Amino acid sequence: MDVHEGRERGLSRRDFIELGGASAAAVALGGGLSALGARAAMGLPPERVEGYGPLVPMGDLALPRGFSYKIISRQGEPMDDGNPTPGIFDGMGAFRGPRGSTTLIRNHENRRRPGEIPVVVPEDERYDRDPTYNAGNTKLVVDRSLNVVESFAVLGGTSTNCAGGEMPWGTWIACEEVVDRGATGTPHGYIFEIDSRAGGPVEAVPIKSAGRFVHEAVAWLDGILYETEDIRDDAFFYRYIPEGNPRRNRDGARGRRPQGLSDDRGVLQALKIKGVENAVMDTFPQVGRPYKVEWVTIEEPDPQDDTDSTPLAVGEQAKAKGAAIFDREEGAWVGNGRVYFDCTEGGEQDLGQVYEFDPRRQTLTLIYESTDPVKLENPDNIVIVPRTGDIFLQEDGSGEQFIRGLTPKGEIYDFARTITNDTEFCGGCFSPDGRVLFVNQQGERGGPLEGPPGNGAVTYAIFGPFQKRSGDRRGRGRNGG
Repeated sequence: MDVHEGRERGLSRRDFIELGGASAAAVALGGGLSALGARAAMGLPPERVEGYGPLVPMGDLALPRGFSYKIISRQGEPMDDGNPTPGIFDGMGAFRGPRGSTTLIRNHENRRRPGEIPVVVPEDERYDRDPTYNAGNTKLVVDRSLNVVESFAVLGGTSTNCAGGEMPWGTWIACEEVVDRGATGTPHGYIFEIDSRAGGPVEAVPIKSAGRFVHEAVAWLDGILYETEDIRDDAFFYRYIPEGNPRRNRDGARGRRPQGLSDDRGVLQALKIKGVENAVMDTFPQVGRPYKVEWVTIEEPDPQDDTDSTPLAVGEQAKAKGAAIFDREEGAWVGNGRVYFDCTEGGEQDLGQVYEFDPRRQTLTLIYESTDPVKLENPDNIVIVPRTGDIFLQEDGSGEQFIRGLTPKGEIYDFARTITNDTEFCGGCFSPDGRVLFVNQQGERGGPLEGPPGNGAVTYAIFGPFQKRSGDRRGRGRNGG
């Protein structure tokens, strides 16, 4: 495989002062919540900067000079289990593997449509025996030279595996972006945990107490799993508090292999802006202003109605209790003790929003809202750059697709642009040493290979001087912490 080198809303100054001394001081210090909203909080528009420099065409991608990429996987290529690599790549996590390798767990967002390449696992390992449920996950082991040395399907029998999240004990949570059931009567709309160390397909066990709804991504922080929901104009932000300690073994001892979330029971809650019933987040928040939040409990996290719109649906339960209403929540990641997530069609112009949740202060801040597609158009998956603290926003817009960087100072820049394939960027994650960005282009749907050959699903490894972005700030982030 070839290697290639390579109107904004904000607060007035008076509003900023009225935020109070603690908030103003935090902005001045440039930490987390405040740093990303600092320009808006001071009445300044977001600034567009060069980031790592102008983008230079390098074949399939345009990247800043000094960066290179390698295509490490394509849909249709044979895997070690004898099956073709499924298409429709989506969310992905990176984990430390043996002998300096990186293990990738990758989602495949098959939606039970004709022509999709199925995720094939043994019948007794499938979640649903209905053969139309053909989504799931694959595992790739990538060596230090960025060669794939192992690949196989690791979870199957699910539907619409969209994004997910890395857990700090070495597992990946895959999320179903659908609520339905098929011919077998098996319900769908859950999250599933996959051990990155698995040597073959794993049993697909739904974590039902974490909710049955249109899942997108998850992020783990301080014993709580935060979850996003991808519904247009009617989504909610959730947290799942599991009983027990998922870092413990089944016998209660620490170390060795953790139990994970699959056997836990817990409480599911939805975020509410304190004192505001059903705040419509497309228009309610001011950029840079932290809002106090509270959490309302979902009494029935596992409703048996096969829809997301009946009174018993998880979202409808949240709405009935006054939870805040978002517009297509998608990616989630953890950095500097906070949870970041975006809304693909959030904002007055439907171009996208980025939020920060601070669990210590229990505040939610809109840190960026796009009203100009040249700056940002419909961000989907997100990842935090370990060496700078920037957020890499992966677009799912029209025409050319970009990876945009959002700095801790609230500046935005272009990091990558598509050239030969105009399907969405997704699945961004960094190798454990922070030196390589693995990212997907999803590929088109339909036909034997899910679309024209030039628009097939691919996984890239992008490498270069991530630590040398002008004006960078040291930081680390992950979507499980």
